[in-house]
Parts: sequence; structure tokens; C-alpha cells
Amino acid sequence: MSPITVCLIAFLFIFSAAVAGMVIKDRLPEHLLSDESQAIIKAARSVVVGLAALTLGLLIATAKSSFDAKETELKDSAAKMIALNRLLGKYGPDSAKARTALRQVAQSGIGVIEKIGREGMNHEVAGGEGIDRLLTELMELPERNPGQAWIKTSALSLGNDISISRWKIYQGSSSTVSPLFLSVLVFWLMTIFFSLGLIAPINASVICALFTAALSMTGAILLTLEMDQPYGGMIQMSPEPLKMALKQFR
Repeated sequence: MSPITVCLIAFLFIFSAAVAGMVIKDRLPEHLLSDESQAIIKAARSVVVGLAALTLGLLIATAKSSFDAKETELKDSAAKMIALNRLLGKYGPDSAKARTALRQVAQSGIGVIEKIGREGMNHEVAGGEGIDRLLTELMELPERNPGQAWIKTSALSLGNDISISRWKIYQGSSSTVSPLFLSVLVFWLMTIFFSLGLIAPINASVICALFTAALSMTGAILLTLEMDQPYGGMIQMSPEPLKMALKQFR
């Protein structure tokens, strides 16, 4: 289910809770909505508001940190590809196959990121034939002198780092937000808006205010879900670092 669909459902639940509170309050006995009762309702709502605000704030901060970390990982991987290509260039003509394999890895990475953005994560895009071919070509490089031996060792280290980064990128392309966690958060927000509806007068300005508040809450959830899936949706991780690396190979 896409983040927009999830947030649309959440918005309907949250705003409906406010409307339900406004409808139910006219049918409740007056003593249930006395000043003392309203004071308790407000106190209870304050507890839930604090809990929901803290949780939502931490969720957004965590998603932003995760997004930045994944972006840094992609840029670091592209930088290592450029470094490996320059290193192989100093090795000599025998590195031609390895440089071709490296170029194919970069092209494949761009294609995979774009495919995940269009179709989402699936098992087909997780194959590692390209990086395996690169590592094989690096291991088969001959060592005719100490300089080539050092370059081969350094190239294998960079190739292994690129392989690790590649799998981190794929692992980070799927959502890590628990549906149960999200459901509990939406329930807290429904509780808040239901209590608001119980004490709110029924008029256009109040309904607009509750509508805007519910929209803002679901907007925060949408922001979190979008940043949690950086290779798809509205907040996408750009494959530009890999494209820039690919230009350096030519």
C-alpha cells in the first residue's frame, strides 16, 4: 500500500473521529459533559497529545536521519567507484575487463534505483551478478610487479566496499515503519480529535479548524513514510551520484 493511500485512510479515520465526537455530544446527558467532566477530558487529552507529539516528532527525526544516511551511502559508493576506476586506469591495459565490469555495475545501479522508484522493491532487482563479475575480474588481475600487487589489493578492498554499499542500498529501499506502530499512532490521534469533537461547538469555522489539524497530522505521517522509502514516492533518492560517476568512466 502506498504512503498516500495509507495517509488518506488515516486522515479519514482521524477526521471522522472528530465528527463522531461532535455528533455524539448532542445525544449525551448534560452531566456527562459538565465542567468537571470537560476538565478531566482536557487533562486526559493533554496526556495523549504529549505522547503523540513526542512519538511523531521522534518518528520524523528518525526517518530524516535514515534518509540522510542512505543518501550519504549512495554518494560514498559513487565516490569509491570513481576511485576504483582511476586506480584501475593506473594498473594498465590488463584492467580493461575490470573497468568494463565496473561501468556495468554503475549502469545497473542507476537502472535498479529507477526501477525501484517506478515499481517498488522486488526480488528481481536484488541480483548481484554485476558486482560478482567485478570482484572476479579484480581477483584475476595479474601481479607482475609490486606496484600492480598494491593496486590489486587496494582495488579488491574498494570493490568489497562497493558490494557492501550495494546491499545496504537495497535493504534501505523497503519500509521499516511497523504497521502496528502506525496503527497505534493513528488511534492516539483519533482519541485526541474525538475528545475535541466532544467539547467543540458545531459551526463552519470549527469544522475547518479540525479538518486542517487532521490534514496536518496526516501530512506529518506522509512525510515520515516518504522519507522511509527513499527510492520511491514523492521524496526520492536521486541516482545522480552514480550518473556522475559513470561520466567519469568515459
